[in-house]
Amino acid sequence: MTDRIEDAIISAARAKGYSLNSATMTTVAIDLAGSTMDGDLITVPGKGSLSVQDYLRDLHGRAPSGFSRLHHPDKPDAERTVSELRRKRPLDAAWHARHAKATGITKSMMSEIARTRA
Repeated sequence: MTDRIEDAIISAARAKGYSLNSATMTTVAIDLAGSTMDGDLITVPGKGSLSVQDYLRDLHGRAPSGFSRLHHPDKPDAERTVSELRRKRPLDAAWHARHAKATGITKSMMSEIARTRA
């Protein structure tokens, strides 16, 4: 499967307000192995062509648990802030060890990260 097909599937899912998990993307890779994109159609070897929207609808019917709702489906990624896209997880001990050894601009940037994550 090419990156172009994968990008089309992900873009179509995001346009509908969904994010696909890795297990679902593995299913996409298996389903569409050897396929090509021809305009807005996916050509599957020996099976014909189907639109990205039709494939996505079928995939959602087969694996609904692989789709999760986006918080801001109407905003394209380019308009989202870094803080909206970044996962908020606690900083680990290794990060704190690197922070203790850092100096200069690196130290100030890491301190800001620690402050915003707290």
